[in-house]
This record gives sequence, structure tokens and C-alpha cells, in this order.
Amino acid sequence: MEKRTIRHKTHVVYETLDEFREVYAIEKVRDDWRLAFEGDWVYSDDGRIVQLLKVKHTIKHPNDRKNYKYAGGWVRTVVGTFLIKDDTMMDTDFSKHRNRYTFSGKKPTPISKRKNITRKEKIFATNIVVGAGPVKSYMDAFNEDDESNARKKAVVLLKQERVMSEIEKSVMDIAKTMGIDHEYILNKLKCLVDNSQDDNIILQSTKELGKIIGTTGTTVKQRDMGIIGMFKGFSQGELESAQRPQLEEPKE
Repeated sequence: MEKRTIRHKTHVVYETLDEFREVYAIEKVRDDWRLAFEGDWVYSDDGRIVQLLKVKHTIKHPNDRKNYKYAGGWVRTVVGTFLIKDDTMMDTDFSKHRNRYTFSGKKPTPISKRKNITRKEKIFATNIVVGAGPVKSYMDAFNEDDESNARKKAVVLLKQERVMSEIEKSVMDIAKTMGIDHEYILNKLKCLVDNSQDDNIILQSTKELGKIIGTTGTTVKQRDMGIIGMFKGFSQGELESAQRPQLEEPKE
């Protein structure tokens, strides 16, 4: 949960219904905040529970034009103020609202259209690298309780180039702390080709070298992060020592 104080009164944003029920045993939580009333507890569009502190079902035109129907009014929470419109998304991210009294909450850019990775997507990528698995990684990063829903959304995220790039960067950070780079890999494979007594090992190593330098019809990205496909994993100790501290959630 997160708390903020307005005029000496503390207001809380709850993460889950169970957390909310510990304080409000029978209070109703409305699914659609656009149809709720002042004082109601509602689900935000990012899945948390917040109270509507102020609700107005009318909104004036800046030039006092009559019959103005830009929006069905507005609501205010401890986080921010949102227009009552179908394409308005109410979130509970305090970092996005420097002033809770100004209108905000535009419809978010579709996942497939985003160019920059979000904070939660970074956490998801880091969880993947440390071996948590896609479903658990998503549930942890996005506070998702439904395993089936998490599985579907994790699959979508793993198809996004920005997310895969973040995963590859994390792997490279770990690899570099272990002294693993392209030169290291090439030297090891060359040694196997030159010195192994096993024909199968020589053949497989030669194939891998061919893939890397592009002589077998399969090319690889000519950049550091291409190393992601060249090894299987790391020990837990190595992973813990190489975690990226910049991915920690900033304190309010």
C-alpha cells in the first residue's frame, strides 16, 4: 500500500482486495470508477484500490460555451484528477502526477507501440534473467495474482524488442563480470576444434564457430548482446553478485 496525507488526513492506495479487507471488511469496491460517486472505493485501471475524494459530473468549457460535452465530469483521488471519459485511464502512480489537481490520465500507448521500456518491464526482464520464469516474473513485477492472466501477458512482453533488449543487456552485464565476451567464446570453441579427440565435439564446435562468423548461412547480431544465445545459464551466486541495482524501485 501507499499513503499520502492531505490536510492532516491520511489517504491510502491498496494493492489488493485482501489488503483492503483488512481495514474495510464489508465496504464495496466498484469496478467502474466512471460510474462511481464521491467517497466510493474503486478499482483503478492499473488494478489497485483507491477512494474517490471528489466527483463532479459536469465540466465547464473554458469560454463558458453551452452544451459542452467534452467529458462526463471528473474525479479526484489522492493520486490525481481524471476526466470521466472512455479513453481516460485512471492510474495510481504518484510519480506521474506532480499536481493532483490537474487533469491527467490519457489512454496509454499500446504495448506493441511503445519504444521505451517501463520500470515494471525492467523488473520483469531482471526477474527473467535471474531464472524466475516468465509467469512468476510477470506476477512479481506487475503485482498480478492471476497466474493465467500473467502467462498471457508475459508471452506478449517477451515478443517486444525493447523487453528482449533489456534481457540481453542484463545477461551481458553478468557475462562481463565473469570475463565472458566474444573473444573468450571464440577461443574456447577454437581450442575444442583444434584439440578434442571426439569427432562429434569437433563437428559441433565448428558449426558454432560457423554460425558466429556467418559462414553457415545463419548470421548473428554483430554486437555484444548477441552472446545471449551462446550459453545456458549462471549459478545463483553469480547472478546475485551481478544484479543491476539501478532497477530498484525509487523511493517516494
